[in-house]
Amino acid sequence: MKIIFILLFFTHTLFAYSDQDDVKVADLTVQELTETVRSIVQESIEKCVVAGTMQGRAVPLSLKVEGEVVAQMTCNFVKSEAEPD
Repeated sequence: MKIIFILLFFTHTLFAYSDQDDVKVADLTVQELTETVRSIVQESIEKCVVAGTMQGRAVPLSLKVEGEVVAQMTCNFVKSEAEPD
């Protein structure tokens, strides 16, 4: 749910600052929308840190790993003064 909100927020922000103010999401091709969302997700993930643990085992003589991962993703979207615009 948080990821969807973040994507919608960044999509809105991206179009608000674009050179073409009259561009609407409905006017974009699937490829253009895909690239826009991919860019937003990549920029968002760069501001995140994942910490967690894994418990499990590797199955002998295969590449299969069975287990459970408990992780927390923490993101900081506040602009620092050191970041260029």
